[in-house]
Amino acid sequence: MRETSSFLCNVGLLAALTGCAPQAGRVWDDPLYTRLIDNYQEIDLHVAPGDANDRRVPRAQRPLPETEALSLGDAIAIAVANHPRLRAAAYVVRAAQGREVQARLGPNPGFGVEAEALGASEGKGGETAYVLRQEFITAGKLDKAGRVAHADQLVSRAAFNATKHELIGEVKQAFYAVLAAERRVAARRELADLGAQLLQAAEARVDAGAAIEPDRLRAQVAHEQARLALRTADADLQAARGTLAVAMGLDAPLAIPLAGDLESLLAFPSQDDVLQRVLAWNSRLQAARHSRERARRAHELAKAEAWPNVTAFAGPRFSDIDGESTLDAGVELEIPLINRNQGAIAAALAERLRAGAILGQTQLELIEATSQAWIAYDTARVAAETYREVLLPMARRTLQLTEQAYRSGKFDYLRLLDAQQVFVETNVIYLDAVLAVQQAAAALESLMQIELGELNAKETFTQPTNAEEVSP
Repeated sequence: MRETSSFLCNVGLLAALTGCAPQAGRVWDDPLYTRLIDNYQEIDLHVAPGDANDRRVPRAQRPLPETEALSLGDAIAIAVANHPRLRAAAYVVRAAQGREVQARLGPNPGFGVEAEALGASEGKGGETAYVLRQEFITAGKLDKAGRVAHADQLVSRAAFNATKHELIGEVKQAFYAVLAAERRVAARRELADLGAQLLQAAEARVDAGAAIEPDRLRAQVAHEQARLALRTADADLQAARGTLAVAMGLDAPLAIPLAGDLESLLAFPSQDDVLQRVLAWNSRLQAARHSRERARRAHELAKAEAWPNVTAFAGPRFSDIDGESTLDAGVELEIPLINRNQGAIAAALAERLRAGAILGQTQLELIEATSQAWIAYDTARVAAETYREVLLPMARRTLQLTEQAYRSGKFDYLRLLDAQQVFVETNVIYLDAVLAVQQAAAALESLMQIELGELNAKETFTQPTNAEEVSP
């Protein structure tokens, strides 16, 4: 009994010395991340992948607002609360947190029993030994492994933020595409009505002998083209609504109308200021920086793993033959004669160098993407302003003068309808230019990590002051 009590005491003491109690994991308190995990983890855990008949596949956790129209802010809020791509990125963060907890845990102690001459028919048995064994991690490898895992977690957080802003940019582009498609349908419907009027006027003139048959055919062609363009515009509107629904994480097209101003254009600062913001805040670049730091820490861990761990063992031994109790103890360690982890060290160094090159590559890619988005934005903005300030007023003035000439009898009705068609067509081209501005602006905002409503015409950008530290 005394030996058993002593053995249990030894077990407890060894467990306390080796620190085998689990350590608390680091928790990222991002409200969006935690809300996504809380809302969807049960659903995503139990829905069978690929089961088309499983109706537990979630619809919007955040319902559509009970308003007459959907705003851009509502669309973004629904997207970030529901989209499975963002949920997948959140689970990557959670997995990285778990790996960090595991990386900081040391090995468990071991226990063994060795007995001799069990079941002997004559005489006493042999010796019975109880052995406690514990491996001790040397060279700070546990801390280094935890720091590698923490850097992995920072990479996943940056990737989560990048996914969020990419999703917001897609919602903005899809939202403005629907607004433009609605305006385009209205313009095409007006053109179709004008085409019908043009055809009626042409037929009346041909019947009255004031025009010839080619005039009627020309009007018929214009009428059919306008009707076809209207059907195409209506189909484009339905497709744009479907794209917006998918960007919002919904599985059915939107029926609710949208509330937004297509012609409210953002005024960005200079291209250099935009690029400065991108290089300071973009999460892709932050992820590349964290990846480089992760590779550096992995290289340090690989070098530390060249040092062997120490395994200690101790335990009582009882002899039935001699009636004696003794204590066995010992220490074991590998002798690094052949395997000094040299291959892993070389591979880790190469990965460290590769991570540095990828960081430079990512920066160049962002510079190129910013330049292209800026050129697209600036070009489309100039085109939209030209149409709004020059071409549309000219087309409107032409229509007004044609109407005056028609009322005074100088122009016929066909000439008036032609002027109206030119005016409507100019409006359609203007809408396309405005949409190009909005979509290029959304791309710039995504690169700059701009939240909804953060940017205005007078904003100037500075370096961030709350950037996340790399150290755990």
